[in-house]
Amino acid sequence: MRKFEVYDMYLDDGKGAAFKITVPAPNKKEASEFVKGNGEIVAIKKNPIVQDIDIPYLVQVLQSASYGKAEIDVITRTLEIVGLDRY
Repeated sequence: MRKFEVYDMYLDDGKGAAFKITVPAPNKKEASEFVKGNGEIVAIKKNPIVQDIDIPYLVQVLQSASYGKAEIDVITRTLEIVGLDRY
């Protein structure tokens, strides 16, 4: 299992605008690679809130939005594999 962290990436687009992208990645280097080409990275900070996700609640939300069992299984298993589940 590869443990992921969630990072807030702050970028400058070079046109006077800055923006934030939230990226799950195994480390800061790979998070940086994900946003490469979208602007200059101004800062990378570990997101203090989204480090774990309540899987049973997510399942309820996805079921109420008419997601199928297979889709829910793929989403929840992926979160568990990368260590972002709240267990």
